[in-house]
Amino acid sequence: MPGVTAQEVFDFVLDPAQYAKADTKVLGVTKLADTTEGMLAREDGLFLGRFRGSVVTRYRWQVPDRIDVTLEHGVPEQLHAWFEIDETDGGTRLHHVEEMDFGHGVLGRLYDAVARRWFERAVQQEVAEIARLLQSGERGRGLAAHSG
Repeated sequence: MPGVTAQEVFDFVLDPAQYAKADTKVLGVTKLADTTEGMLAREDGLFLGRFRGSVVTRYRWQVPDRIDVTLEHGVPEQLHAWFEIDETDGGTRLHHVEEMDFGHGVLGRLYDAVARRWFERAVQQEVAEIARLLQSGERGRGLAAHSG
């Protein structure tokens, strides 16, 4: 992302109001508690663009280079997402990965068969939209978005 700093990317991704503009899977993120490395949060979202649900996630971060999110409680069985943020000459590179294992036997295999392509497209669109919004001047509040 030309003209965007690593801190600006970090702040955008951690601001629930801004992040929800880019990620159509996320409706909201609410901090539940601070941890030594980040926070515990409730994430409300839409699965397949229409089914509402909530999970509890653990955020760990290294300002401004990395945000790591893992599932603490909820369905699916496993969820791991991370953002690697690398400042380069004249801009910043964002690498974002989301891995999910729905689990739960036959239901999980059915989910994988139906949702895999949707999930892949949603993550690709999310990254493109983060870049578009940041390059158009949108900014996030970062950690301040989760204070008091």
